Amino acid sequence: MRHIALSALVLLAGCATQNERHVGIHDVPSSTVFDYQDSSGGDATLNIVREQGLWGAGCSTAIYVDDKVVADMEIGEQLVLHVPSGTRKLSMLPHGACAAERVEADASVGQGETKNFTIPASGEGLDTQAPPKA
Repeated sequence: MRHIALSALVLLAGCATQNERHVGIHDVPSSTVFDYQDSSGGDATLNIVREQGLWGAGCSTAIYVDDKVVADMEIGEQLVLHVPSGTRKLSMLPHGACAAERVEADASVGQGETKNFTIPASGEGLDTQAPPKA
């Protein structure tokens, strides 16, 4: 009986710890960003944040701009893309433990403009954030 109680205590302690990956929002590692990182290469900006949460921890999200894969994101990561102004199509495709359909959003941006997007922790969906109120 004592061994069962000790085992339960050890298991609960393991559940109470937090991996650094699940604390705060941090930049996508450069090893998983493939394009649009040079700020002189584009005159508009797309900011994408994949929200925190344990629900989507086993899911990665491929990010596409104009049907070209440009990055792969995990939960709690943010990505800044410098793109040419104009009509852009932003899309994401969850893969891994939560594979789902590809989701698209209008990412048309003017010169000097920034557009913000969020991806829920589950990795399913792509929402435009309203600009901050002045």
